Amino acid sequence: MDSAKVKEVVGALYDPFVKDLEWITNVNSVTGDIEGSRKICEWLKKKIDGLGGTYDVRDNGRGCHVIARFKGKGKKKVLMVVHTDTVLGTQDGKRLFTMDDKGYAYGAGVGDCKASAVQMLYLVDAMRKLDAEDYAEMVVFFDAEEEGGSPDEMKFARELAQQVDYAIICDTGRPGWGVCTKRKSVGRYTITVEGISGHAGNAPHATANAVAELGYIMTKIHKLATPITEDPKKYDTEYLKSQGIQDHGQFIPENAVNLAVVSTTNDKFNVIPDNAMLMVEVRCYQLSEQKRIEEEIKKICANPTILGVTVKMEGGIGQGPMEKDEKAAKLFETYKQVVKDEYNTDVVEWVAGGLTIGNTTSEFVPTIDAVGVDVEPQYEHTLKEYTDLNTFVPRTVALVHTISKIDQM
Repeated sequence: MDSAKVKEVVGALYDPFVKDLEWITNVNSVTGDIEGSRKICEWLKKKIDGLGGTYDVRDNGRGCHVIARFKGKGKKKVLMVVHTDTVLGTQDGKRLFTMDDKGYAYGAGVGDCKASAVQMLYLVDAMRKLDAEDYAEMVVFFDAEEEGGSPDEMKFARELAQQVDYAIICDTGRPGWGVCTKRKSVGRYTITVEGISGHAGNAPHATANAVAELGYIMTKIHKLATPITEDPKKYDTEYLKSQGIQDHGQFIPENAVNLAVVSTTNDKFNVIPDNAMLMVEVRCYQLSEQKRIEEEIKKICANPTILGVTVKMEGGIGQGPMEKDEKAAKLFETYKQVVKDEYNTDVVEWVAGGLTIGNTTSEFVPTIDAVGVDVEPQYEHTLKEYTDLNTFVPRTVALVHTISKIDQM
């Protein structure tokens, strides 16, 4: 495709894109608001009809999921995933769409992820105008429950991922041409300890302290994490910026263990506690490591230190990682080369400890993530959230060229 023509066509879509973004931002669609979700669904149906696509609506009473399909002229299929629900809402008449003279747009969920949701419609429009439908089918999943998660969301994503050759998660783009290629898996476990209660002065020899046992368990589990060797203050976003360092996930430890919640029903100094509970979360970049740590936790729980206690562990691996396999690396390198050719700049490869639908799709197909319109990560889900509208054209141009090369991968 002619580079200048692509930029011209996409550039001409900027004003209508902003207009549509204002409309969708001002619709309250905080996760679980079915009225707002259905309103967006009706709007999407009209847009999809206008682009010559078909749609499948899946309304579960909490969110109105929309699956759009656009036929092309190529051989391979691609799944684009984006979401329409938000963390903050506009139900109080606040956090409505505004835009400043720098091209930054503000509002509830404007960046995460409504800008990218609207972008998908204009991506399809641009490719049709350019006669660049070099794919067998483009499937766009407008997810209505991403922020809160749901079994339905996961089911739909698994279903769609098995119908395509590649998946591109169009969640918030990272500043400076950031693209996410790896995300961690997650496992959650609840550990309960039953001990033997008694008088702390007269009967310590006839008791088994559940809290003390939990302390031993916590110490052992904490040691399973990749050690953090620097002062945590040195990883603060503002501190890194002051040092001229762009944080793109490079400091996230390989294996993270969060001792999240500890409790006991005992509230007396002079009573040996007979119960204690721990909730722990484990996140890893590699599924093999997630499984290894789970087995280590099982061994720790099976071999208590204090005589007389009983330890029980429940839970397991909830979601596997988004790993960068050979085909995902090829997809990323294609996107990276497009950006170099079109804008003479380098894509920054991000890794993340958080999860997206990319974790799910990557179980079945090569996946890359975070290629939507740029958002500053530290302000997502806050009153300061904004999206950089200046990135709409270049990010969309990059997607047009990348998707047009799908058949060649």
